[in-house]
Amino acid sequence: MSADETRIISWTGIRIVEDITDKISNPGIDTLEGRIGPLLKGDGSQAHFIEMPPDLYCQEHPHPTESIIFTVRGQWVLCSGGQRHLMRPGSLFWFGADIPTGYEIPFAKPAFILIFKASRDQQDDAAFLEYLRGLRGRLENAHREGMPFKMSELSETHPARVFARSLTE
Repeated sequence: MSADETRIISWTGIRIVEDITDKISNPGIDTLEGRIGPLLKGDGSQAHFIEMPPDLYCQEHPHPTESIIFTVRGQWVLCSGGQRHLMRPGSLFWFGADIPTGYEIPFAKPAFILIFKASRDQQDDAAFLEYLRGLRGRLENAHREGMPFKMSELSETHPARVFARSLTE
C-alpha cells in the first residue's frame, strides 16, 4: 500500500483527504516560507498546502502558473504590486501566471492556506517533496546572502512593517 493509499480515500473518480491540516497524515517539508506539502492531484488539477509561520516575510515573486488560494485558518497579508490586503479565514484570491505575489505574517499565530492549480504537473508526491527539499536549500542560501524571510528582519520603515502596524492601530 502506497503512502497515498493510506492518507487518501479513493474510489472510481473520487479522492478524499479527511483532514488537510493533519500534520501526521499529510507529508510536508519545512522551508523558510513555511511547511509545504502535497494534498491531491486530479486529472488536470492539483492542490497543496502551506502553513506559514508567525513573523514570515516572503517578498513578491512570480509563479509560472495561475493559482487560487483559500485561507483555512489564521491571518496573513497578501502583497502584489506594492498593494497589501489582509487575508482572513474564508478569504479566497486568484493570481495569474507570472504575477508576483508576496506573503507576510505580522501575527503571533501561523496561517494555513490551500493552493489550487488549474494545471497538473507530472510529479508524484515523492518528487514534489524532493523538489521542496531542494527549495528549502535554495531559500536558506538566499537568506544567508541577505534576503529577509522574517518581518523582524525588516526595517521599521519597510512598507510591510508600516502596514502591519496599521492593522493594530
